[in-house]
Amino acid sequence: MANTTCDCPAPSCNTTTPELPEAVIKVFTVDFKAPDITELMGPRFEEYKNGQVKIDVSVVSGFDTLFSEIENDARLGLGLFDVFITPPTIMGSVAPYNGFTDLTTYIQENYLEEWLDIFPGYREIIASYNGKILMTPFDGDLLHLFYNKEILDYYNFDSPRTWQEYNDIAEQVHGKIFPPTNKTLMGSCIGRLPQCAGPYWAMQVLSSMTQTKGSSEGSLFDTKDMSPLTNDALVETLKIFEKQFKYGHPTELEGCIEINMPAMKDEECVLTLNWGNAFLSNLIPGKLGIDKAPGSQKVLDRETGKLVTCTKELCPNAVYYDDIGFVNYAPYAAFGGWSGAVNGNISDEKKRLAMEFLTFSASKEQSSKLVIPQVGSREADAGYDPYRLSHMNEEDYVKQGFDRETTDAYLGTIKEGLLSPNLVVDIRFPEATKMMSILDTAVINHLNKTKGVTATDQMRRDVVKDATADMNKVISEYDSRAHMEKSEKILPQYQKLRGVYGELNEDKNLIGDVRWIGYALGFVIIAMALLFSGWVAINRKHRVVKISQPIFLHLICLGVLVLSSAIFPLGIDDTDSTEQGRNAACASIPWLVSLGFSLVFSALFSKLWRINRVFAAAASLKRVVVTEKDVLKPFAVLMTLNFVILLSWTLVDPMVYERVYTDELTSYGRCMPQGNEWKGFIATLAILNFIALIIVNVQAYHARSINDELSESKYIGLVTLSMFQIFIVGVPLLVIVYNDPSVRWKSKSTNQSATASKFSTNTKTKWSHGNNASHASAHSQQECDTPTLNRAASSASEVESKYVKHVTFADKESELIYREKLDEIIDLVMEEHKIDITSIILKIKRADDAVPVTGEDDAQLESTVVESA
Repeated sequence: MANTTCDCPAPSCNTTTPELPEAVIKVFTVDFKAPDITELMGPRFEEYKNGQVKIDVSVVSGFDTLFSEIENDARLGLGLFDVFITPPTIMGSVAPYNGFTDLTTYIQENYLEEWLDIFPGYREIIASYNGKILMTPFDGDLLHLFYNKEILDYYNFDSPRTWQEYNDIAEQVHGKIFPPTNKTLMGSCIGRLPQCAGPYWAMQVLSSMTQTKGSSEGSLFDTKDMSPLTNDALVETLKIFEKQFKYGHPTELEGCIEINMPAMKDEECVLTLNWGNAFLSNLIPGKLGIDKAPGSQKVLDRETGKLVTCTKELCPNAVYYDDIGFVNYAPYAAFGGWSGAVNGNISDEKKRLAMEFLTFSASKEQSSKLVIPQVGSREADAGYDPYRLSHMNEEDYVKQGFDRETTDAYLGTIKEGLLSPNLVVDIRFPEATKMMSILDTAVINHLNKTKGVTATDQMRRDVVKDATADMNKVISEYDSRAHMEKSEKILPQYQKLRGVYGELNEDKNLIGDVRWIGYALGFVIIAMALLFSGWVAINRKHRVVKISQPIFLHLICLGVLVLSSAIFPLGIDDTDSTEQGRNAACASIPWLVSLGFSLVFSALFSKLWRINRVFAAAASLKRVVVTEKDVLKPFAVLMTLNFVILLSWTLVDPMVYERVYTDELTSYGRCMPQGNEWKGFIATLAILNFIALIIVNVQAYHARSINDELSESKYIGLVTLSMFQIFIVGVPLLVIVYNDPSVRWKSKSTNQSATASKFSTNTKTKWSHGNNASHASAHSQQECDTPTLNRAASSASEVESKYVKHVTFADKESELIYREKLDEIIDLVMEEHKIDITSIILKIKRADDAVPVTGEDDAQLESTVVESA
């Protein structure tokens, strides 16, 4: 083993190289620009490895051949080469077959600091596929606007901010003789040779109208459904190109990039688009203006396909100008720069050595030699653009001989573009080359067809219609054979390339708008509880209400309200809420359910217990005093126990909201404690409240023979039976739909509403019963003298036989008048003597039909009732 130390950055410093026989890294690339990387970096890496590694480069002619060979190697798992130096366009065609090695772990462990120095757009989008790092950048590409500053200054023009201003300047200066040079000017110089750079110019203009919220939404295709983003945006693009072509270079259709810059160098061209090569070539020093590519004041409405005015809401990344309003800019990383990838079908040893070669070549120190070259050097002619933040030091360029002012504009444009949230990247999915060709062909054919004539809107729309149809056909044909080729359809690959596959396709099982149904049920139950409680307060002196013991009716209504309130936190998910809010909602659910349940049943228990004690004492001829304070004690005990358990649960192991993934694209949200202590708390609560339920039913059973107006045994039995039915059906249903919060929540909200409504219905039924029986029994008082009760019951029989006879009323009105007067008399007796005349009420109740005896008045009847009592 030999330790090698160098002055280069990690991971190329202080590494240990095994003394192995000479290893060979086979590199595969194309004969355009890429050999500069291998010829410059290869020898440096060999020297770094002390001659133990050799870089063997294979070069093919043309991108089609390059892409075809790389794709075949991936599909067949050949592993013929170790490293590919290629444009990232090929990634979508190779990644589904695992043709490129996942570099994520290696970079995190050995190259993280260097990696974070790369512009986010390159490392997070261009170099990645579905969250995995598959490539390392060697070059940063961004289209710029280039212009002759001297000419624009002479004619009092500023750098164009929009495509409309670009064309206006081109029209104004085209064909004029520029006095300082005596040369005839061309307004715009953009080479449009078919199958060259044409689709990049089209994408730059089109993207300024189609992409407003970042690369995740797509610029040529919608990442949601693969819809071509053509429509009125491509129509407007054709219109813009018509004018550029009219005031452009006379041989635009015959040349490629060489049309753009030579005319600029000769100071005959005013405006053009190009990559950063123009700057590195040091054209017209001091006169070359560099700015971001123009933008658009109108953007595409993806729903209607129409262009609309750019606003802050529609274009969150737009720039506002006082005179023209918002302008949407879409910096375009056209071509994507050169990148390196490790073959996924080679041995692990080879993979690691290949990774080391790529990260060495792309390191800060080594990459700076390509990106910041000496003016006039071979590296400068190669034209590699910055892709690291460390490449943004202006002084480094000035030291290499570049003009400071021009360098400042160049680096400022790159930094603004590559850090823009609205950065545009190439589509890169399978058949991307065909898509770009369709776009290019549509533009060129239209320009050829309209050369020398005025194009109509219908002509443009026909072009757009045909191009859109061709794009959809390519997608359809590929998708139809994707299964046979053991690949994915284009849409998921496109989404993975944009880093939105999981985001757009994940089935989160959200509750959705159905929550409003549950909320409505909750509001109805709460309104009923408040309404019933208000009715009890208003009619608290009425005998029916007194008999039902108002304080417990209020507590039952409060319990129903609390229990029903649990519906609302049950409807919370991560759609539109904060993490803190979701956790608070989850923590509140056991409190609302448990306390609401306990309020209702402890109130029922206390109420029935009081009635049962009174009647048990009466049956034994004993005196008993049962105050409200006495009956509230068991209520307070049960509520206190619930409170203590809930508080302990919340402090020790509270419920929090979490999202559980069942697979890569399926998840559901739930409220769940993080530890295991919750099991003990929930078991204790369940046992405690179940015991309360049993005790209430026992008390109801003992009160079964007591008149319905004094006890609720029948209603409690009905409620208990209904709840049992709900649990029998609801619990298994909740288990079945546990992973679907929408269905689970509907079940829970229905159960909660049904349970709460049972108690409200109980109260409502008693109202109805009490109102229909105005001769109901009276409120049981705080003191109950049993002997007095027995004597009163006996006297009641005498009153009944002496003053009441069984006849039929002449009319309903007479019956109602009699019963109202009898109610008033009995209320007066109760208030004046403060005794429980329950037995009297029971006796009087047995008189189903009765009328006052003729000749007897109310005063005589009252005195007899009082005397009997």
